[in-house]
Amino acid sequence: MISRRARNLLTLSGLLFTLAACASIPSDCTSGDVRLTQGFSGAPAHTCTRTGPAAFRLTVAPESMPINPSPWYAFDLETANPVEVRVELAYALHAHRYPPRIDRGEDVWELLPAESVSVGEEGRTATLDVTIAPGTSRIAAQEVFGLRQRAQWRAGFAASAGLDRRTIGHSVDGQPIEALSRRASDPSAPLIVILGGQHPPEVTGVLALRAFLQTLFDPSSPDAILDRFEWLIVPDLNPDGIERGHWRHNLNQTDLNRDWGPFNQPETAAVRAEIEARVSQGQTPFLLLDFHSTYRDVLYTPPDDFGLSPQNFARHWIAGIDAIWPGPGPAFERGPNHNPGLPTAKTWFAETYSAPGLTVEFGDQTGRIRIAELAQTAATALRTYLQTARASHETGEVLSPVSPPADPVPVDVAGLPR
Repeated sequence: MISRRARNLLTLSGLLFTLAACASIPSDCTSGDVRLTQGFSGAPAHTCTRTGPAAFRLTVAPESMPINPSPWYAFDLETANPVEVRVELAYALHAHRYPPRIDRGEDVWELLPAESVSVGEEGRTATLDVTIAPGTSRIAAQEVFGLRQRAQWRAGFAASAGLDRRTIGHSVDGQPIEALSRRASDPSAPLIVILGGQHPPEVTGVLALRAFLQTLFDPSSPDAILDRFEWLIVPDLNPDGIERGHWRHNLNQTDLNRDWGPFNQPETAAVRAEIEARVSQGQTPFLLLDFHSTYRDVLYTPPDDFGLSPQNFARHWIAGIDAIWPGPGPAFERGPNHNPGLPTAKTWFAETYSAPGLTVEFGDQTGRIRIAELAQTAATALRTYLQTARASHETGEVLSPVSPPADPVPVDVAGLPR
């Protein structure tokens, strides 16, 4: 029989052991042997709670409300030794949307294996169990393209495509809004506007825009087609939201694609001023393409016979895409929605200039090779459309479309991210 004194000593020893063990586990997420940090461009500042020596809970919440459900997350796990780490993503108001990806380096991002991710009831939680190698491992909802990487891409692309780079304005936080442009030989040439980066988590739109532009401005293709047009390209319109890992808004808690009309935000106002400056110089707005991501590959277009010039551009462009699409499966769905009264870029452009504006959407989970193929096919079809259009100023139209090409165009996707 153990005496009362002996039992008390055992209880005290166990308590001291437990307290010592607890004392060795840091209370915060950013210290200790295993750390979770969010200190890079593109990472949000979600609340992190440590739940164990190598376990964490992230509360995934939007920057402001109301907001579309694009619950973005991105974080680094740091350790000096191989370790099994658990991260619980807890969604306060929305559901888990993006399967986690891990950065393997050299622009390769892999989906975590399905057995490593457990999604709770109604998607309110997602638990990640992953073995981390020594060093830093980055996990995110999609590939992470921070401001520096985006600036480097714009610089490299502009140099290879012979485009000018110019700051046309600044964001709420003073970040430069950079436009890429190509001047036409004719000062009254038709103007084509291409936008991207209004909503930070829409990474498949970023991948598509890059492949689209690289194909459209391929240095090995003749320049004569492009020289007939004035080009204004703004790939990263929301740098503040991109930097902070926002779900959708800029720093003024505004969805930029609901500000084309009010123009209360400096980002959209900068693009409008640039377009209006070109119009005042005699250029005619011809087309606007705005790249985004959603749940599927879809083109949101004006309805046919909507009285825009060029007439029925969307129908002819889609026919051109379908004629050369290598598959498998169909290319884009079409949503002929004008959204009157909704201040989106495409609606404002169509209503202001009587010229087609289209939103080009790519699915969150569309395969990266398919994204590249779709984007390259769309660019090739646009090039052919522009090449085979004829001048028709006498009829009041800038250009009139002709039939789409019949011969398929090969698409090279070598080296593009999956």
